[in-house]
Amino acid sequence: MAGDIKQRVLAKDVIAVCNTDFPTPGMVEFVGELGFDVLFVDCEQSSTDFGLVEELGRAARLANMASVLRPWSNDPGLINRYLSCGMGGIQAAHIRNVEDAQRILDGVRHWDKGDYREKIFVLMVETKEAVDNLPALLKLGEFDVFYIGQNDLAESMGLKGDRKNPKVRALVEDSIKRVADAGKIAGMNVQDEIDEVRRYMDIGLRWINVHQKQFMARGSKAFLKSIR
Repeated sequence: MAGDIKQRVLAKDVIAVCNTDFPTPGMVEFVGELGFDVLFVDCEQSSTDFGLVEELGRAARLANMASVLRPWSNDPGLINRYLSCGMGGIQAAHIRNVEDAQRILDGVRHWDKGDYREKIFVLMVETKEAVDNLPALLKLGEFDVFYIGQNDLAESMGLKGDRKNPKVRALVEDSIKRVADAGKIAGMNVQDEIDEVRRYMDIGLRWINVHQKQFMARGSKAFLKSIR
């Protein structure tokens, strides 16, 4: 079942990923019914605990979605525990080079609850060092998605808080193209750039992550403006 979902999702021309921001199982099912392909669960910058992770993974499967979780650490024991909670994949942050990535792969090979190859593995490219090492990272066949982290990339370039700086934009777009040209899946969180997503798709973006709160904010602001 897990492997079937992975193959179905990764075969899509465009993969729609939703971070529900304030996740509950009911909200996950709702998002799945809307047509999203992947649930993103953030355990690096949220209070989501192991019990809720298990419920969210179950809800995603019921909604025929894959689920991918970002842990707060790349410790293999922690990653394996999240996989055992039913997550369909891992989005690994803070990877600078092949050695960092290989440590994760070496750890999940010892996961004893199933075949780790049925899971989706997302490698975050979020530093200038990782971009410089992208040719070698792209040769790691066990990573399915190479995800560009705009904010952290800007910080690593000495431009913290300025992800729209032309230098950052140019490096982001070049990285997406390089991933796509290598025949891999390029991913990114489009944040407040929902209206520009087509431009990113034209240069190779396929794994498109959005925050549910962005849609809530847009709709709420339009409604409040109409009644005041």
